Amino acid sequence: MKTLSLSTLMLGTLLALAGCGGGTGGTGSGGGSTAVSVGVMQKGSTIVNGVRFEDTAANITIDDTPKTATIDTRDGMVVKVAGTINGDGITGTAQRVKALIEVRGTPTSVNAIAQSLVLLNQTVFADDQTVYSNLANFAAITTATLIEVHGLRDATGQIRATRIEANQAQMGDATLDEIRGVVSGAAAGANPTTFNIGAQAVDAAGALIVPTGASYQNGSVVEVYCSARPCTPGGVFQASRVKVEDAQDSAFQPSSGQQLEVEGLISGFAAHPGDFSVAGTPVTTTSSTRFEGGISTDLANNVKVEAEGSWNGTRLVASKIEFKRSVIRLQGNVTVASASAFTLNVAGHSVNIETDSFTSGSVPPVGPACVQVRGQRKVAASVIVTAGEINLSCSSSDRPIMQAPVELESPETTVTLLGFALDISAPTDTTQYQDLSGTPLTRTAFFNAVTPAGLNAAGVSVPGTLVKVIFESGTNAVRQVELED
Repeated sequence: MKTLSLSTLMLGTLLALAGCGGGTGGTGSGGGSTAVSVGVMQKGSTIVNGVRFEDTAANITIDDTPKTATIDTRDGMVVKVAGTINGDGITGTAQRVKALIEVRGTPTSVNAIAQSLVLLNQTVFADDQTVYSNLANFAAITTATLIEVHGLRDATGQIRATRIEANQAQMGDATLDEIRGVVSGAAAGANPTTFNIGAQAVDAAGALIVPTGASYQNGSVVEVYCSARPCTPGGVFQASRVKVEDAQDSAFQPSSGQQLEVEGLISGFAAHPGDFSVAGTPVTTTSSTRFEGGISTDLANNVKVEAEGSWNGTRLVASKIEFKRSVIRLQGNVTVASASAFTLNVAGHSVNIETDSFTSGSVPPVGPACVQVRGQRKVAASVIVTAGEINLSCSSSDRPIMQAPVELESPETTVTLLGFALDISAPTDTTQYQDLSGTPLTRTAFFNAVTPAGLNAAGVSVPGTLVKVIFESGTNAVRQVELED
């Protein structure tokens, strides 16, 4: 799939946002701001982008099939929620919930080691955050398993699976194969009968177009369905129905000035301040953009973020970028190395680093040389970081560094990062504590600014304050501590 097409993927959906996060999207019937939010959901009722939406009275659909919140909406689904957000910004009421499915069918190949598969010529990757239904784990998937994949497209058009559904009773429609994506490779004009979605050729001759009267062309976001399996004789997907997502979701298109909130993977990133895309939505950052869970230098392609701001008619101008998985930054030396993993010694604390197909940089050799790693914690209870970038050039005079969200704290004494309780009560530098702008803080002020991971008032999980600890080389004493949120 071409990058140009990726910039359009999910545009009709992800730009269908109005007044998220208690913004200025209008007043709902319950006195809150009207809102449409798109992202990866958690149950309880429906939690999307940090807002708990009450969904008991919501109209819920998957593939336009009526469903119920109690039975059918599940962890890991990528959903749109239309409703209202209360003044607290963390609770609301959903009027409509719609689940988005990237692909459904039987894989043609499965790589259990890489945790990847190919389904209707769409490449799917799973990771530690992928939710499985009716499957023990990724290894349980075979080329005979009918699956439905929810997920986010990365900068190359590959799907990062957030949920893999193998329970046919919970699928949108288990009788139909499906691909969701951007039309490409079609002849000029409306409603081409042959085109591509990613690497998959599609034959739509005779297909029903939904909604009636809608049209599509290169760049349109569509969902194609096949009702007669096998669906790819001769390698071509035989579409019985083409749903034009932009036309179907036109009621949700934002107007200039409305608040928007988008969760997804970054693509087209070059520099901050600047322009890039989040899940296909054009985003602009400025010198006023705030960052949570990371800093501006953590922006990179394929990093999962939530962009929040206002729509200016063509782009989302971000007032805030929240890293959906807090960015871990480490500096230290390598003590153990293998082909795809290594152990980093950070001031006497051993952190296991894993690489994958998205890691920039290679496993460094064992030795005293300083190595810098930017990545994300693999699972909450482990001391494992999946590296997004490995760099042999370190900062802060090659001193050991550990940057991570605070898990626990003892007032004015310790903070726990990556499971390590670090005594930060007496840093050795003249400026012991700093805020995000580099302004010196007293120890009391620093600890007052730190909040450990936990639940907010709506019962939604929130990460702890991002903190960076810089150690002295050789002695491993704490030199300086900085707030990064």
